[in-house]
Amino acid sequence: MSTLSYQEKSLYGTLAADLLVYVPYFIYVMHHPTTLTHIVGTIILLIVAHIMLQSIVAIASRNRITDERDRQIAGLGYRNAYFALVSMILLGMGMLWVHSVEGLINPNHMGLHFLSVFLGMVVISELVKIATQLIAYRRSI
Repeated sequence: MSTLSYQEKSLYGTLAADLLVYVPYFIYVMHHPTTLTHIVGTIILLIVAHIMLQSIVAIASRNRITDERDRQIAGLGYRNAYFALVSMILLGMGMLWVHSVEGLINPNHMGLHFLSVFLGMVVISELVKIATQLIAYRRSI
C-alpha cells in the first residue's frame, strides 16, 4: 500500500473541512430560515478550517513538489467541477423561475433563497472536483 502524497493529503483535508462545515449548515438551513449572518459565518468558519487543516498537512508532509501529473489531475478536477456547476446553475435558474411563476417562493425571501441554493451548488461542484482528483490519484492517472 502506497503512502499518500501531499496533494492527496491536502484533498482529504479539504474534503474533511468542507463536510465538517457544510453538513451542519445545510441541516440547520433545512429546518430554519437562513440569514445572511449564517451564510457569512459559515464561509468564515470554512476559511478558518481550511487554514488550520492545510497548515497541519503542510507541516506533516515533506515532499510538496508538484509535477505534470499533479497539474493534469487538478485540471481534470476543475473541468468536472465547472461542468457540474454550469449544469446546476442552469437547472437551478429553471427551477427558481418555475417556483416563482407558481408562487411557491415568498418574494421577500427570494434573495436569501437564491443565495443559499447557489451556495449549495458551489459546495457540490467543489465536492465533484475533490472526488475527481482523489479518484485520479488512486487510479494513478
